[in-house]
Amino acid sequence: MDFGFCRSQNSRVFVTHQIQECRRCSAEKETLIHVLKDCPISRAILSLGGLENSLITKDYHCCIDWLEDVMWVLNKRATADLMITLWNSWNNRNNFIFRGKEEEAHVVWERARTLSKDFCIFNLINDQLLPANPAVKRWEKPPRGYVKINFDASVSNNRTGFGVIDRDDEGFVIGGDEGLKNEMMLAEWAEIYAFEESIKKVCALNIKTIVVFETENASLVNRVKHHSTDVTIFGARVKKIIIALENFKSTTLCYANWCCNTMADFICKKSEF
Repeated sequence: MDFGFCRSQNSRVFVTHQIQECRRCSAEKETLIHVLKDCPISRAILSLGGLENSLITKDYHCCIDWLEDVMWVLNKRATADLMITLWNSWNNRNNFIFRGKEEEAHVVWERARTLSKDFCIFNLINDQLLPANPAVKRWEKPPRGYVKINFDASVSNNRTGFGVIDRDDEGFVIGGDEGLKNEMMLAEWAEIYAFEESIKKVCALNIKTIVVFETENASLVNRVKHHSTDVTIFGARVKKIIIALENFKSTTLCYANWCCNTMADFICKKSEF
């Protein structure tokens, strides 16, 4: 089972590479995106929930890319309902695998809808267990004399796109780029590809000030931070990037919330069309 699902912000994600066929529909590979979206009963559940057909039928390689596109369309309440639906759909799959019992799509959907209503009632009559944690929800200007480079990558339909946007300390756009490779990559490899292209863009602009690179991929930030102890193939590629960064006066790679990286995300998705 392939659990390449989420981009962990604080820890590495361990991926199980043993992918088996789907026991429910006999598909060749039972990946996570197949279980939650592509399996016929999963599609039926999502259709009953009212999710746009374009988001159900479009092909995705990574589940996280699908969820990102869904969150662009749905509001916060609808996204919460979707997560409850996916959780019930996953439980339905587990019941079939481990107990040999599978419920029909409308039964799973009704249970998810009831659970969603119960959560809403509970949240209205009870105080939050955890206080709201204020976070930056928009792009912020870099310190005076700095240049900020935001980059992102996306993988869809066996192609990998990247987007880069460069802004100065006043927030003015001083450069940008987009590109597309007819090659499918894992999310982390796609992100480092975008990082490399953003470095090339900065070199082409001959920027002499302090450069801040921002990405929403926390795993890449952690890999760069701990590159000296990384002995993997990915780590070797990171070390080459570290050498390239020595050409600048000073550089840093920071994690940015998705809300702060929307323009780079838009550019990389635009490059796919």
